Amino acid sequence: MSEPYPPRAESEALDSVAVFRPPPPPRPSPYLRLILWGLWIALAFAGLGYRLYQLQILEGPGYQALGERNRLRVIPLEAPRGLLLDRHGRPLVQNDPAFRVLVIPGELPEEPSHREAIFHQLSQWLGIPEEGSGASAHGQGSPGIRDRVEAAAREAPFRPLVLKEPVDREVAFRLMEEEARLPGVRVELILQRRYPTGVLTAHVVGFVGRIPAEQAARYQAEGYDPAVDRVGLSGLEYALESWLRGVKGARYVEEDALGRPVRTLAEIPPQAGARITLTLDLDLQKAARAALQAKVEELNRIAGREITRRAVALVMRPTTGEILAMVSLPDYDNNLFVSPDLPQVYPRLLEDPFGPLLNHAVASQFAPGSSFKPIVAAAALQEGVITPRTQLFDPGEIVIPNRYFPNDPGLAQHFFCWLRSGHGWQNVVDALANSCNVFFYKVAGGYDVPGEPAFKGLGIERLVRYMRAFGLGEPTGIELPGEAAGQVPDPEWKRRTFGETWSTGDTYNLGIGQGYLLVTPLQLINAVSAIANGGTLYRPTLVREIADAQGHLLRSFQPEILGRLPIAPEHLAVVREGMVAAVERGTAVRAQVPGIRVAGKTGTAEFCDDLAFRMGLCSGRRLPSHAWFVAFAPAEAPEVAVLVFIWNGGEGSQNAAPVARQILEAYFQR
Repeated sequence: MSEPYPPRAESEALDSVAVFRPPPPPRPSPYLRLILWGLWIALAFAGLGYRLYQLQILEGPGYQALGERNRLRVIPLEAPRGLLLDRHGRPLVQNDPAFRVLVIPGELPEEPSHREAIFHQLSQWLGIPEEGSGASAHGQGSPGIRDRVEAAAREAPFRPLVLKEPVDREVAFRLMEEEARLPGVRVELILQRRYPTGVLTAHVVGFVGRIPAEQAARYQAEGYDPAVDRVGLSGLEYALESWLRGVKGARYVEEDALGRPVRTLAEIPPQAGARITLTLDLDLQKAARAALQAKVEELNRIAGREITRRAVALVMRPTTGEILAMVSLPDYDNNLFVSPDLPQVYPRLLEDPFGPLLNHAVASQFAPGSSFKPIVAAAALQEGVITPRTQLFDPGEIVIPNRYFPNDPGLAQHFFCWLRSGHGWQNVVDALANSCNVFFYKVAGGYDVPGEPAFKGLGIERLVRYMRAFGLGEPTGIELPGEAAGQVPDPEWKRRTFGETWSTGDTYNLGIGQGYLLVTPLQLINAVSAIANGGTLYRPTLVREIADAQGHLLRSFQPEILGRLPIAPEHLAVVREGMVAAVERGTAVRAQVPGIRVAGKTGTAEFCDDLAFRMGLCSGRRLPSHAWFVAFAPAEAPEVAVLVFIWNGGEGSQNAAPVARQILEAYFQR
């Protein structure tokens, strides 16, 4: 039978084991725990304090500005664009009040239904489709309101997007009344450019328009807002942009949480652009355009079809370079560029083969024909190639044997005078009066044929030097953009262009203003004006003075001299005598003005450009020709120089000279 209790020895052993267990770890001191909690709390407060310092001190100004931005709205105040006036103070441009509607995509409601309701309302009131239209005959079609707003939101959500301008006043007022229910939609009062003289001065004045996308960065760097601002894009509106733009103002408006204005805090008024007086005489401009347009219509009526619409008339003061009239046909109405009809009209203007958007007075280049001969005569007299008494014989043509086959008459070159029977013996005054081609062939390129007396002409090197002295081959520097340089050919130019050597025949053609020579009408009248005034080449100008909006003079333009002709006064006097003889008894008798002694030179330049070829004008044995006439009067003390050019106008003596006579009569009858 087992014992219910263990033996005593075993019990004592167990007790001894219990007695020798390891002691429990010591409990941390309450003071240490207090220190750790204190450090943690201190670190937390330090972090909060730093964050408060960061928000209130370091980033405070930024948040304050953001809050002010939410509370304040800065409304730019458009500066009135400067005015352009004719020389008598008559306005060529005006600023009319108008309205435009803007959308700020970032301020539109986020709720899709509310946003769609706004798009629908704007579409009804502004007549703009919500959705974009399909491709049209001229491009990709116009985007709708939704497309434009979404595109603007991706690019710059808080930049104003111009939906439409101008907007009818009734629609603008209605939108203003509903502005609280149309968040993100703004109506602004603007000044819209208007051109009271329209087609009469469009090529000179130009027009304004939206900033082109490819130039947005440059304009933005100059302080423009590419989304809303308008800038000059053509004519003097473009060239004088820095004077005309003015300085914007600003209105600071406090708004409530719904974006409604509470009060105006401050306002900085805008500064209007400059007041610019031009050299143009509006009456003379009207007279020149009327005479030129009537002649173009007459030529088309006689031909029984449209053979020309391109023509130029220029009137200049030869003693200062001031442009009194500048007409370029065909013209256009620059008011179209500030009207809603522009998208429909602009493609037609671009597609017109006669180039109505081009100012042909400065941007187009043509062979001058015989109107160039006074320059050749002046150079020959100065170089001693001829004297006033030198006489050269004109049999109606001259023949240059082929240099490689001189005995083969079939390979010889024939150079004809316009009068096939010839003018006989001619001195320089007679040759200018009769526009004798053979005389100027010989003067320009010389004449050395067996059996006849040799005559040494100017030669191409000297001829080129004098052409450049007269300002040909480079822009005149007038204020208008897009001026062409013309073309003064020489042997090096021909080698580079055609890979051919220069020939005597090239010099002959150059001597009568044909061949490769090209000038702008402005270059030619400027060169002839230098002959008229005794040898001073002025820079043509359209700007007479610039004043601020209050009339205080900012800049007065004085005549700017480009150079002096390297020709003695007595030689220029002989050339003027020849030009007077042209009007009194020569090819320009249709330019006579009763009581006024006129000096002039006709020109008839054969051509065949791309337009003439497409029109079928180059077929047949004779090429079409431009009509030129350039003149100044009174011959003894020139007050005014006139140039008339008619593309495919035929004889300069028959068609250009009568137009110049009408312009001169208008000038002297004022």
